Amino acid sequence: MTRVFGAMFAMVLCWGCSCGSSPHQPEGVCARDNPPASCGQDCTGATPCPDGFYCAEPGVCTQDCDPLVPEANCPGGRCNEHGVCDAFHRDGGGMVDASFICADVRVQANRVTPTVILIVDQSGSMTSDFGRSNRWDALRDSLLARPDGFIAALESQVRFGLALYSAEFDMGEPVGMCPRVEFIPPAIDNYAAIDAVYGSADPLNETPTGESVDAILTRLSMVPDPTDDPTIFILATDGEPDTCAEPNPQNGQPEAIAAVRRAYEAGVRTFIISVGTDVSTGHLQDVANTGVGNGPGDPDAPFWVAGDDAGLRDALTAIIGGELSCVVTLSGMIQEPDLACTGTVILNGLPIPCDDPDGWHMIDATHIELSGDSCDLLQSTPGATLEATFPCDVVLI
Repeated sequence: MTRVFGAMFAMVLCWGCSCGSSPHQPEGVCARDNPPASCGQDCTGATPCPDGFYCAEPGVCTQDCDPLVPEANCPGGRCNEHGVCDAFHRDGGGMVDASFICADVRVQANRVTPTVILIVDQSGSMTSDFGRSNRWDALRDSLLARPDGFIAALESQVRFGLALYSAEFDMGEPVGMCPRVEFIPPAIDNYAAIDAVYGSADPLNETPTGESVDAILTRLSMVPDPTDDPTIFILATDGEPDTCAEPNPQNGQPEAIAAVRRAYEAGVRTFIISVGTDVSTGHLQDVANTGVGNGPGDPDAPFWVAGDDAGLRDALTAIIGGELSCVVTLSGMIQEPDLACTGTVILNGLPIPCDDPDGWHMIDATHIELSGDSCDLLQSTPGATLEATFPCDVVLI
C-alpha cells in the first residue's frame, strides 16, 4: 500500500489571453460612457481581474456584459462569471464575434487540495517506549520535524488540521470536559498554528475515541468556507478505546465504530494508524472498513501498525500520498469534450500527451488528470510547474 511521495511541488497558475488590438468590445459594458471602475484596470497572469471581468490586451480588465444583468448585452442572456457572453464560442449566427478577444486561453490549473485532520491520541500510554523514542515524541517528530516532517513538507499542498484528544479522571469522575479535544481548524500553510499547540502538549490520561471523533466532526462542520475537495481523518492511537461513561475497562469499540460511520456518512473518510502493537487487529480492521464505507462482502480496507519511527513515516506516506492525487481543477470549462485533446498541457516546460497512459486525460468539463509517468513526475519533483492551454472554441472562461 505504501506510495513514495515527493515532499513538495508548486503549481504555476496562469490566466491570460492572446488578444487583438482593442481591449474593449465596441458594444460592451466597458465601451460605454461612465463604465465600471474596474474597466481598464491593469491585469497580468499573477494579478487577475475582479469578479465579472476578464484580462484583455494590452493587459487591462474589460467586461463585455454584466453577469448581474445578462440579458442586457448577451443573446439569450448567457453572460458568464467573467463578463463574457457564453454563446459566442459555439456559433456565430447573431452572436458576438469573439475574434477580438483571444486566439487561445491559458486556464488556471489547480490541483485538488485535500483536507487532512490529524486525530492524535493523547492518552497516558503514549509515553511508552517506541524505537529510539516514545510513542508521543516519535509521532510528533514525524509530523512536525523540519524540514522533512509531513506537516512542514506538505503544508502548502494539504489543508492540515489537528485534534488532540483524551480525558482526565479522578476517583472515577471526569476532571473538566470529557472528551477533552484541542482542535486546530484546517488551513493551508498551517504549520505554525499546529506547532504552537502540538509542540508543547503532553499526554494526559484516557482514550474516549468515539466521543472525540463526534466532537471533531462537529467542530469541522463549523469551519467557515468549506471546500469541495476531499476531507479525511487520520486517527493515530496506541490503545483500545474507552468512553467518558466507562474509562475502564476499555470497552469503547462500538462507540468508536459508530462515530467513524457517522463521519463517513458526512463525507469524511477515516484511516487508522496503530502507534505500537497494543490495538487489536480486529478493531483496527473494523475502523478501517467503516472509515471508507466498506461493508460485508467488500475487500478489507488497509490499516497501518507502526512499530518504530520508520513505520510511522511509511504509514503517513501511504495515506497522505494516496490523497494527493494528480487530478487538476481548471478555472475554465471545456465546452467540447471531443476536442479536449486540441489543448496543450505542459509539465516542467515539456508538453505531455493527451489520452496516453503516461500523459493526461479529461475527466469532465472542469477537471483533467495526469497519469503514469506524468503523475509520478508531478508528485516527485520539487517546484514542479503545470500549465494548461486550450483554444477559445474548446474552453469557456
